Amino acid sequence: MALRFGRSRLPELLAQTNRTQADLAKHLGVTESYISQIIKGKSKLSVLKMKMAADYLNCYMDDLFEWEWETGKR
Repeated sequence: MALRFGRSRLPELLAQTNRTQADLAKHLGVTESYISQIIKGKSKLSVLKMKMAADYLNCYMDDLFEWEWETGKR
């Protein structure tokens, strides 16, 4: 079994902290478009950016995404 990224929880975490995608992008030094791609599951944050985002949103890195276990393929 392998652990993989599930759905991004950034929209709800941003709402809970009254912040926007633009605020997060500025804090991380990335574009709003990149944040949008992360939310859509088309891009992933580096470990460093995940830590920065978690600190900014006052949560743990694990809270940024839902996590899914993937079983072996047959």
